[in-house]
Amino acid sequence: MRLPIKPLILLGFLLVSSLAYGVDAEGLMNTGNRHYEQGEFELAIQSYESLLIADVVSTALHYNLGCAYFNQKSYGKAILQFEKARQLSPRDPDILHNLEFSKLFLKDRFNLPEPMPLVAWAAKLRQSVSMAELQILELTFFILLIMGIVSYRLLRGRSKGSTIFGATLATGLLFLIIGGWLIDRTLSLKEKHAVVLAEEAQVSSAPIPGSSTLFVIHEGTSGEILDATDTWYEIRLVDGKTGWIKNEAVGIY
Repeated sequence: MRLPIKPLILLGFLLVSSLAYGVDAEGLMNTGNRHYEQGEFELAIQSYESLLIADVVSTALHYNLGCAYFNQKSYGKAILQFEKARQLSPRDPDILHNLEFSKLFLKDRFNLPEPMPLVAWAAKLRQSVSMAELQILELTFFILLIMGIVSYRLLRGRSKGSTIFGATLATGLLFLIIGGWLIDRTLSLKEKHAVVLAEEAQVSSAPIPGSSTLFVIHEGTSGEILDATDTWYEIRLVDGKTGWIKNEAVGIY
């Protein structure tokens, strides 16, 4: 199955990167898309990767690169790029679908109990809004809060004063909620995850050569990074297992 790519969307990130690094972002993106449509996935990957090297940030770039890797059956690299795209556009249905679809090809399976509906809903909601959207919401409610306070002081004692007071209180409450959400998202972005890119990787008991192997995981399996050294990451899988893995075997998002 060939996953559909996204057309080029010129974002500020693309323009800034083009100016800063002398990179023809639009040209490289179009070249990559053309190679992809012609089934030349390796050439498409080269064009997309050139943009990543230039620190270009774009949802479409990570998504299209993920699609190209998927068609090369490099499921670990595909999942890594879809995860990076999801961080930028957490509600994009194509990204979410392709991410879950790619995971169907993984060797490792984790039989976990179904979470309570409320817990599952809260976890989904927590990641449903991007950092940029939360920042815009926080700024918007801050401006509305200031306007409400000023309006109430001007109209206090008049018929509309109580209405404005109630609206200002509600705006202030929403401002605090979004602020807490923004802090939570900021902290969550500091949490790093590793995706296995090698066909197979050993997870060891300690970050030293020759340490005992606890278990083996395969391409595409991901885990939260708990600690790191120069050449090792300590990871925790979704089933709670922990251990150390060579950093050369994984990609980070």
